[in-house]
Amino acid sequence: MNKSPLSMLLSMICCANLIAVSLCCAQGTSATPPTSTASAPPATPSATPSATPSATPSATPATPDADQDDMSGAPMSGHQLPDAPMDVPPEFKAPAPSTTWSADEKSAASAVKAVESVNGLPAKYASIPALEETMTIRSPQFQGKDQKVQLVATKSGDAKVMMPGITLTRLKDQVYVEIDGRPKYAQVKQEGTTVKALGEVMGGKLPLPTLILLGGDPLDAAAALTLGQNPDIVPSGFRAGTNGEPDQILLIDPQGTEVVASVDPKTGLVISLDMSLTNPTFPPGMRLPMTITFDRKVYDAGLLKPITFDPAGRKMTASLDLLDQPFDVGDVAPDFTLQTTDGGKVSLADLKGKVVVLDFWATWCKPCMMGLPLLDTFATWAKESGKPIAVYGVNVMERIAPGPNAAADRTRLVSEFWKGKAFSFPTLIDSDDKAGKDFQLSGIPFTIVITPDSKIAAVHIGFDEDAVDNLKKDVETAMATKG
Repeated sequence: MNKSPLSMLLSMICCANLIAVSLCCAQGTSATPPTSTASAPPATPSATPSATPSATPSATPATPDADQDDMSGAPMSGHQLPDAPMDVPPEFKAPAPSTTWSADEKSAASAVKAVESVNGLPAKYASIPALEETMTIRSPQFQGKDQKVQLVATKSGDAKVMMPGITLTRLKDQVYVEIDGRPKYAQVKQEGTTVKALGEVMGGKLPLPTLILLGGDPLDAAAALTLGQNPDIVPSGFRAGTNGEPDQILLIDPQGTEVVASVDPKTGLVISLDMSLTNPTFPPGMRLPMTITFDRKVYDAGLLKPITFDPAGRKMTASLDLLDQPFDVGDVAPDFTLQTTDGGKVSLADLKGKVVVLDFWATWCKPCMMGLPLLDTFATWAKESGKPIAVYGVNVMERIAPGPNAAADRTRLVSEFWKGKAFSFPTLIDSDDKAGKDFQLSGIPFTIVITPDSKIAAVHIGFDEDAVDNLKKDVETAMATKG
């Protein structure tokens, strides 16, 4: 079953922008949820991943429909692990944190202290009247570009979360969703705790420890320290701070992932998480380091400015699924003039009077490679039908080294690739990336159907296994709307 576009967006935010190969995409989890508060492990917890696979397979990316890994325009090396053996860079070979902890700090007594500390976190957070917080995520995976999430929350449950590309606002039982660059918003009624309400709207757990802990449920406390993704993590060690230094809690999961949570001794709140993530899908010896810091301000008498939602000229959509679509049905399609593989030009004006189907793709995009053969099947049907239907691929987001020959190199790459595929329909090349901007692409594959009078008839984001049937219906609808 295909995920909704908004769920896929959350997957991209969670996997590609926030926690990469770690928890959302590659962390194996148990099929059985925890049924009690955190409990102490055996006296000597092991930091080595078990040789016996978990009963539940790791959630490794398998097909584009699973995570839509290559839709975001990020390099393919983003969070997919290669099939062939690889040399692990030094920055991914750091020893597990537990190797620097003493036997006393990992003793049964220390583990009990760790459990008590973790289970006490929700009460500490639940007592906060209001806060503002910036969560900063650092990892070699991000190549020096820190990822930031801003949170404003109150004890009443009102909250605003500003993640890369998306803003969520919770006011009483209403959730407002905005996507950067989209002139619209969605409004959904959702009751329950804030983290559950926002998670229900987004179709997945939000990787926000503070918001999870504000929910006040001790069952979620340990998992919160893994950004809410790993319910199997176990408090396994405790290191008391001295001279005002923070207390530290060591958590370990059965596969060897480790987290060190630093807790401010004055406030009892988590100020940083140092993660060392591993998984059976990783090459031998690989550990993914990640550091998360929390810069927050707590307000004892409430926020200086209340949390509000301002549409700011945005139009409310009829449903969440329509929110991340750049156009509404009936909008005028952006005009374009695009290069053909043989040096010619095609414009939307040239195609007036026909239903136009454009499929935006790139040579590196795996979901695109799965979708193009389906589009070829549709294009063959369209040609045999004798109906006025024009089908084109549009190459975008191609990865070509900059330089004076970049345009020629791109044309050669795309032309050779297309010739090798022998598709029955042509492709155009967005050589200056103008069409991609005009069509507001946030990812690929992206397929759009345009009526004979240049209006938007349908938009499809991501791989669709039913593309042939859906496009047939779309073009019939488009023809019926011909003015």
